[in-house]
Amino acid sequence: MIKEEWDRKIEEALENRTLIGVVTQRVSEFVSLKFANYEILFQELTFCTLTANTSAELGIKCINSLKEADFQSLQDIQLRLRKCGYRFPNTRSKFIHQNYEKRYLLELIKEMDEPEYRRDFIYENFIGIGYKEGSHFLRNIGYFEYAILDKHILRFLMEYFGREFSNKSRRAYLEAEKYFSKVSSDFSMDAGIMDLIIWYIITGKVLK
Repeated sequence: MIKEEWDRKIEEALENRTLIGVVTQRVSEFVSLKFANYEILFQELTFCTLTANTSAELGIKCINSLKEADFQSLQDIQLRLRKCGYRFPNTRSKFIHQNYEKRYLLELIKEMDEPEYRRDFIYENFIGIGYKEGSHFLRNIGYFEYAILDKHILRFLMEYFGREFSNKSRRAYLEAEKYFSKVSSDFSMDAGIMDLIIWYIITGKVLK
């Protein structure tokens, strides 16, 4: 699609009362986690770790399997991921296992006022979390100023602006995020909520 077609699709989506009801419910769920304890925040961070380079549906399936996991046992995490049919059970289980030891740091997010510092803090302190995963995590706990630059959003940006964008480096990510935030602002939406609208247009789903 070109820019004009995308604008029409977005406007149609925003007039879809059923869709907006689902999006509103999802946003309420995100906001409810904003001041959750670090154990719950760790579960959300783990979900975002699991969805990198795989589907959100599989991430949801795996995070449900991990609810009863012994996170101090690397083997238990690996076994549960394998049973889910997860693609990267060894690597991601190590990420989750090591992040568990630092989960208390997630409490500090609530005291941070500067959005970029908040995301950099997640990126620098937790393994397996890049800018995309960090943005995803923060959006899912009620901070909506971040763009989640997955393949769907990068495709949208390419079609909308007629040029390639990347999420491979901090500089490239921040540049692409500015473009996505500008489109979101034009439709009077935060980037993290516009993400749900674009995802729906492309996939027909509204996921976390």
